[in-house]
Amino acid sequence: MKKDPDAKLVKKAKMGDSKAFGRLVRRYQKKALYLAYDMVGNYTDAQDIAQNAFFQAFKNIRSFQEKSTFSTWLYRIIANAAIDFQRSKKRRQASSLNQPAYDEDQQIEVMDTLPETGYSVAEKIERADLSRLIRELAEQLPPQQRAAFVLKYFHEKTTAEIAEILSCDSVTVRGHILRATLKLRKKLKDER
Repeated sequence: MKKDPDAKLVKKAKMGDSKAFGRLVRRYQKKALYLAYDMVGNYTDAQDIAQNAFFQAFKNIRSFQEKSTFSTWLYRIIANAAIDFQRSKKRRQASSLNQPAYDEDQQIEVMDTLPETGYSVAEKIERADLSRLIRELAEQLPPQQRAAFVLKYFHEKTTAEIAEILSCDSVTVRGHILRATLKLRKKLKDER
């Protein structure tokens, strides 16, 4: 395991230093929100998931065994919360099929917070449209496949990191990513 850059803050937080934990929150706030958003596709739900994840992390910081980095532990909390949310959402959607699962206005709000790139306006629009379509289609994936896909391609995590976050082995992660990619390619082909 690589050295945790947050080890000193974690140690202080474990001893009850709320300011140290506050620094961890500020350090990972945006990443937590982006991960939650990428997994659930709704900004408000993502905010709730990220906030609850930080609350769970704060409540359980003393039981954090530091076998992984703090960020991996936090991502695991977020991923599990998002997967649970998706499962319960699927059950709720069975009763209301007419409600759209993806909110384009909220996508724009999150996209506005991302750093600028060197792309032309046309390229940015094309990339945004493709990104929106991939996100919409990814919502249709089973929760574990979606989590693995999002962590790999939206958050650039390695297979080993994803396995640790999702509490499964690397072979399972590769299987989730492969199945998700194949399904998304087929869906993209059908859409275009």
